[in-house]
Amino acid sequence: MAKSVEFTWNPDDFTALIRSCLVDDGVQLAMQYLPDKNYRILEAGCGIGRVVKYLHDQGYQSVQGIELNEAAVRWVKGKFPELNITTGDLLNMPYESEYFDVLMSFGVVEHFQDGLDAPLKSLLRVLKVGGIAIVTVPSVNTLRKISYAWNRLKERMDPRRNTLIRRAFGKRPISQSPQKRPPDLYRVFPEHGPFFEYRLTRKEFESCCQKAGFKILRSVPISHLDGFYHQFGPRLIRFENWAFTPTRTAKALNAIFKLIPFFHNHMHACVLTKTSYSKPNPIPLRMQP
Repeated sequence: MAKSVEFTWNPDDFTALIRSCLVDDGVQLAMQYLPDKNYRILEAGCGIGRVVKYLHDQGYQSVQGIELNEAAVRWVKGKFPELNITTGDLLNMPYESEYFDVLMSFGVVEHFQDGLDAPLKSLLRVLKVGGIAIVTVPSVNTLRKISYAWNRLKERMDPRRNTLIRRAFGKRPISQSPQKRPPDLYRVFPEHGPFFEYRLTRKEFESCCQKAGFKILRSVPISHLDGFYHQFGPRLIRFENWAFTPTRTAKALNAIFKLIPFFHNHMHACVLTKTSYSKPNPIPLRMQP
């Protein structure tokens, strides 16, 4: 079973990353479901540990993280030995079933080339019945749908790339085989080249969560300024030190577009719960302190 795409992190960004938690829609959404400082909390795919550190500093002493990048975990443990962060794969987490009260996974499950089913089921396994999971993925919002359709049209109209025109002039078609993906799966980004991530429509992500066994409590578009940046770049919004600085035009458009759900959000967050006991993983697991 394939692992996730592995990211690298720059320790010099850590202060800015911690500061970003204050305005991160996903993190602040999760904070609404953390009334008890004694909750057992896991961030699956915690990267360089910014959210684990943020919650620890807020007084959550039972917060843990698991991260695939071994170098990132070594750095965090060396810098903040008080944090409980483990090197590991989300698909084979070393935790007992039904162990955590709250799970968080921000922009992680979409990076598994075999699809979201396995990582979501792995999250379900370690969540207590009645527990809460906050999971986010990149959204195929309305602006992206328009952009994808426009790009496909441009490709078809480009005489240098159009298959029929090339054949009419005796030239071979340009080979652009899309990446391999499971049947009936979501949009691959980028469509060509090394796999990076899947982007999902609202219906696709909700269906994935339900198929994995979760009950959806909330399904909301988040990271709207991020969506503006990805669509328009520095023309309307600047990104520096892990913070967005929108122009006046971007602020006005953002306020208007947010009235239309899933119009320009970069991420889609689902708040999920578990309603029944799941069978333990047959692989021997060790209890966490």
